[in-house]
Amino acid sequence: MSNAANAAARGRAFTGLAFATPAILFMAVFVAYPVWEAIRLSFVAVDAFTGAEKFVGFRNYQELANAPKLWPVLVNTGIWTFWSLIGQFGLGLVAALAINRDIPGMGAIRSILLLPYVVPVIALALFWRWMLDGSFGIVAVSFQDMGLLTPDQSPLALPSGAMWSVILANIWRGFPFVMISYWAALQAIPPEQYEAAQVDGATTMQQFRFVTLPNLWNVTKVLLVLRFIWTVTFFDIIWLITKGGPAGSTEHWPIWIYQETMGFFRFGYGSALAVSLGVMILVVIAIYGLVIRATSGARP
Repeated sequence: MSNAANAAARGRAFTGLAFATPAILFMAVFVAYPVWEAIRLSFVAVDAFTGAEKFVGFRNYQELANAPKLWPVLVNTGIWTFWSLIGQFGLGLVAALAINRDIPGMGAIRSILLLPYVVPVIALALFWRWMLDGSFGIVAVSFQDMGLLTPDQSPLALPSGAMWSVILANIWRGFPFVMISYWAALQAIPPEQYEAAQVDGATTMQQFRFVTLPNLWNVTKVLLVLRFIWTVTFFDIIWLITKGGPAGSTEHWPIWIYQETMGFFRFGYGSALAVSLGVMILVVIAIYGLVIRATSGARP
């Protein structure tokens, strides 16, 4: 009987391993190997023409630490990430509350609000570039008429204007994901909680504060991590709109990695930049996890 049980257990283990093998292979080939290769390359200098590698130890990291553009790029990355998250979560929450209503035509409204997230990034970037064009862009021309810009000037030509332009474009693209996530959480809130709050005489704002926000807290914790990682590493929209300009005012860490790796073919240095970014993300998430754990009993 024990032999039969052992055989059955081995059969179940083999079946589980068979089902898990594709996922394990995928993670090994497309996650573990690239990470290992990036770490390895960060300690070598690669000849772009011959592919020859020379071990240089921590020289790439030392060069990174002494790079004149380190702090400007770090500040740009922080500004880009912070304000993008603020805008996406604020607009996403407002939109989720708006679509959480059963009124005629709401299905079409939800579909329209989802469009920025499903439209290809290159189309979105072209759309924003057209609107901000100094000659015929509706936004740029409106600012010129108000005297905020000189004739034929684009906000993309100004350092602060370019940064806020790409941040707004990223907010517009990213808020639908937050909206849908919050909407799903709103749908899961038991109506009895609102009914009890109304019986206790709670106002609409009090219901929002003491019923809605606490029920959104768990999804917010997860969303913050996801949106933080995706925003810090998001390359496409800035590159397609400004390419990091003017004068590096919108150059953030992923663009720096791209320029060093694909522009100057410095694969070792670019790998050091990529590994450093990964470490910074892990540190921020670890600190965030500790803060969440320390305040686990708190609610909005």
